[in-house]
Amino acid sequence: MKKLIYAAGVLSLGGSQVAVQAAEGEPKTWTLGLSAQGFYDDNINTAPNGAGRIGSWGSLITPSANYSQSWDQTSVRLAASYGAYYFANTRNRQGQTVLSDNWSQTANVSVGAEHTYNPRLTLEVSDSFAVFQNASQVLLGQTGRIDGNNINNIAIANLSAGLSDRFSVVLGYENDLFQYQNAAFAALLDRVENYGKLDLRYLVTMKTVAVLGTKSGNVSYDRNLGLRNASIAPNSTDNPSSNLKNNDSYFVYGGFDHSFAPSLTGSLRGGAQIQEFYNFYNYSKVSNHSGLNTQVNPYVDVNLKYGFAPGSSATIGVIHRSNPSDVTGQLVGGNFAPTLQTLSTALYTSVSHAITSKLSGSLLGTFQSSEYVGGYSGLVENWWSVGATGSYQVMRNLAVTVSYYYDLLNSPVQGREYDRNRVFFGLSASY
Repeated sequence: MKKLIYAAGVLSLGGSQVAVQAAEGEPKTWTLGLSAQGFYDDNINTAPNGAGRIGSWGSLITPSANYSQSWDQTSVRLAASYGAYYFANTRNRQGQTVLSDNWSQTANVSVGAEHTYNPRLTLEVSDSFAVFQNASQVLLGQTGRIDGNNINNIAIANLSAGLSDRFSVVLGYENDLFQYQNAAFAALLDRVENYGKLDLRYLVTMKTVAVLGTKSGNVSYDRNLGLRNASIAPNSTDNPSSNLKNNDSYFVYGGFDHSFAPSLTGSLRGGAQIQEFYNFYNYSKVSNHSGLNTQVNPYVDVNLKYGFAPGSSATIGVIHRSNPSDVTGQLVGGNFAPTLQTLSTALYTSVSHAITSKLSGSLLGTFQSSEYVGGYSGLVENWWSVGATGSYQVMRNLAVTVSYYYDLLNSPVQGREYDRNRVFFGLSASY
């Protein structure tokens, strides 16, 4: 029995995650949801202040479904949601159409399964698919609205194996796909990312697991699109192919997972990220930036999770790493210097609290600071996003909800700065 306890602990921190979930409230096997809301968005296309900025009233319908089930050795989870936005106004002050349609749609589908073959061997797989209009140009959250049906799919598989009472190994694979309907954004952001992961875990105590790991992979962009001008064929001079940003990426890190209390857990990863931009070697137009071919940067991922009461929880974290950019680049001495990526530090926090048996609220906050690499090298862009939601349970399955979100992007790149206010109000039903 003692060996089985240690084997479970080295893989899952002795059940501390279960304790956090219990503090948040036990989930039902399945739930159905439907929300009907009105909203006002004062910057529907996330445009800078000026003629291109317009506000609009609108409506939003969001059905959703969730299912989760656990058996002796296997658990599965399914989730799906759909959002239909209607904007009453899609024209700017000059009467020009800003959005191609009054309707905007989003969809998210995720599936996951976990199977325990024996006390020492567990396989976990998941896939998340999204159709969206908000572009993920930051580590967390969104920085802008892009018209069109844009696609993201993330598939992950992890195999955890206990090697002894205290040692275990985790082998993982991740595939990320991004596709944008707008040609200009496709040239900058269409890509496939593949990563393999190897973590060695050591159970220091029943509350602490030490981790030493590595993650390596490749980021591959669409080579058929021009990075500077997507409307013409790419060449090797002033309009290089988007695959100029292709890179091999390697992470080396160490850290801890720790249970401070039954409902408080923390995770720390720190190390380095090494990137080889192998196509950039052949781009002679920016020979003065040859030091960018190989980049070595710090990698940090820290978070705390606290379930402080039934139905109440809080999360705070910091991430530092590189991420793709939707900026093309700039002219340097008459030559085009492409923006390869940004180096970003993101701070995020969220709090959800059941104030009374009928009244609940949540707060969200994100701040990210990003430094450009390549074109606009050394310039820093800052993004803030905050949100608050209040919900009052009118009856068992029906609640009145009110939400507010504010986004602000400060950028040294002309034409990127904007702020955006959104207010949502309506009814939410669940069963």
